[in-house]
Amino acid sequence: MKSRLLFVIALVGVLAFAQTGFAETHHYQIKVVPRMSQAGPHQLAVPNNLYGLSSTFNVTPFDVSSSPTNSDGSDLWPCFGGGTAAPNTDCADIGNPSQAFPAGGVIVGSPAYTWSLTNCNATSSTQNYCGETETWYEDDSNDATDELIYTITAVQGTTEIYNSGTVDFGPNVFGSTPGVSVIIYGPANLGDQGETTGINNGNCSADFPTVPEALGYTYPLTAAANPGATYVAAAGKKCGAATTGVVTFEAVTEVGTPAYTHQTKAASCEEIQNGAVVGTVGPPCYTTKWTKKYAVTQKWTINLQ
Repeated sequence: MKSRLLFVIALVGVLAFAQTGFAETHHYQIKVVPRMSQAGPHQLAVPNNLYGLSSTFNVTPFDVSSSPTNSDGSDLWPCFGGGTAAPNTDCADIGNPSQAFPAGGVIVGSPAYTWSLTNCNATSSTQNYCGETETWYEDDSNDATDELIYTITAVQGTTEIYNSGTVDFGPNVFGSTPGVSVIIYGPANLGDQGETTGINNGNCSADFPTVPEALGYTYPLTAAANPGATYVAAAGKKCGAATTGVVTFEAVTEVGTPAYTHQTKAASCEEIQNGAVVGTVGPPCYTTKWTKKYAVTQKWTINLQ
């Protein structure tokens, strides 16, 4: 769905932003899971970096449940156990007889390799979500100052059918606790949503926020600094329709240093969606590029039929 975001953050909690389409909400979320390996210090030093753990395309509650969210708006899953000390009210108990859902436990949708083309090839922005992307990594960067950025794409041959753009979550708060497991997840469709005019169409996300959004800031930015909330820099890609066959997902998670460019031309400050100008920030405005410090690339495939 189109990139439209709201941002909330809590360390060892949930970090989320919403991508609102014409009729429903699409959102990535980040969850930090405390380190669950054996007690005691590392026996060997782990080089500072991000380390991939798993990456899947799972069943999403938005596709299989008439009530896919909890009363507070959080997704039914993933749901993370908190144990007796800090029970998660959304999934506090498990088992028969019932017991506290242990810390380190997680409930997720079933992953699959083969998916329905009809369900996954979004032909409109109101089509229900097909699945849920999940990428897990361990943060051993020891870098809580530089910014956490994320991109995820899906490609068939040379055709992009999903592109998140570059999502800047702000300072990498997870780097302050080496060894934590982090999951970035969110429901997704593939394809052009029936929008075929030009770049940043369909599931190729546009800049966010756009000028009409009353969030107090925009992208491109109005100042050479992080606005204090998540934003998306569009990749400028054109999404095509999904077809039968293999889809390759690639997620890149980075901790990087932002650099801001002062733009004085109106064309550099325009926001493009489906090939059309939907707003202009300035001029002047500021665009962002990031110098990579630490990164992990996770790639996997599914099949549409």
